[in-house]
Amino acid sequence: MASEKVEVILDALKCQGYGLCLGADDVFELDSVANIAHLKQRFVDISRKDEFEQLVRDCPAAAISLRVLQE
Repeated sequence: MASEKVEVILDALKCQGYGLCLGADDVFELDSVANIAHLKQRFVDISRKDEFEQLVRDCPAAAISLRVLQE
């Protein structure tokens, strides 16, 4: 049986440094010089899908997106 994971996609060109994504600080970090978010990790467990869907909705710059991948 295939398992699923969530790929977190961050568009650094859209990021405005609002920092709302830092609630998931195991995945996102904010560059203090450029004031732009960066990914610490690209994939998260499928059990966190709802959490990251909320981050997508909350990002004022629409810089975060997701896709579910089959392993």
